[in-house]
Amino acid sequence: MNLLSGLEKFGLNVKGDLDITDDGKKKTKNQAAGKASAASTKIEEKDLVLEKSVQCPVCDYKFKTLTAKSSKAKRLEPDSDLRPNFEGIDTLKYEVCSCPNCGYSAMNKFFEHLSMSQIKWIREAVGENFSPVEEKQEEIYSYQEAVDHYKLALVCAMAKHGKLSEKAVVCLRIAWLRRGELKTLTDKTPEVEEKRKQLTTEMEGFYRQAYEGLKKAFSTETPPYCGMNSNTVEYLLANMAYHFKEYGEASKLVTGLLGNPNTPSRVKDLCRDLKEEIVKEVKIAKVKAAKAAAAKGQTPSAK
Repeated sequence: MNLLSGLEKFGLNVKGDLDITDDGKKKTKNQAAGKASAASTKIEEKDLVLEKSVQCPVCDYKFKTLTAKSSKAKRLEPDSDLRPNFEGIDTLKYEVCSCPNCGYSAMNKFFEHLSMSQIKWIREAVGENFSPVEEKQEEIYSYQEAVDHYKLALVCAMAKHGKLSEKAVVCLRIAWLRRGELKTLTDKTPEVEEKRKQLTTEMEGFYRQAYEGLKKAFSTETPPYCGMNSNTVEYLLANMAYHFKEYGEASKLVTGLLGNPNTPSRVKDLCRDLKEEIVKEVKIAKVKAAKAAAAKGQTPSAK
């Protein structure tokens, strides 16, 4: 029996058993248990994605695209080259908007910003040859779908004569996406191994394109470089040079950042970590060279 029945006419919802001895601790305990239960629920990618309507600036076609709720996703530690990571979702998959009617695609920040000349160039280079794709109501994008969007964005960036930094960043995103996809391949079957090999080859190819493109853009463009400041690009280039075993170039960039009073402390901390790795790899390379020379009965040249 609800002893407080009758208070509904005052707009009060007082359902439940009456217990005047309850000091609220029981309720607090139950709420805490509820929160713990909610926290233990696994976050799914579809819960961190929303659908939005877009109108293509090239063909005026209206369509729906998926975008990530980045503010809702829990940020994790990024990769050493600043690739972002989030719990439950790879937000990189949702950073490109792609028109299914004419093929015009671009990173979200650039999608609506086109001159009349750029629209003409994209129509001629992409739109006239593009086969419209069937629109599907999807909950999430697969890695392959995301890479397809980025590749279209790269073609469109070249067609519109976009900045080199934009094209380089698109290549970087494709390499990062393939890296993310590689992490999902856990089986050791011949088919998976072959796919792993193909993805790795594509990842390295686009990473090299991004590296060469950013290097040239850094010397020919003024900041920001596709939204990145000079310190970020320099550190990124140092990390990429390290990846390609260009230790001299990586060391030069790191030394410059560490000696620059305007470099943020966070970037300097990353540079110190990278410097340690560079020194370690250089030592290993010297030891290998010495062993190889000794095996041939030669004395390694001092450099």
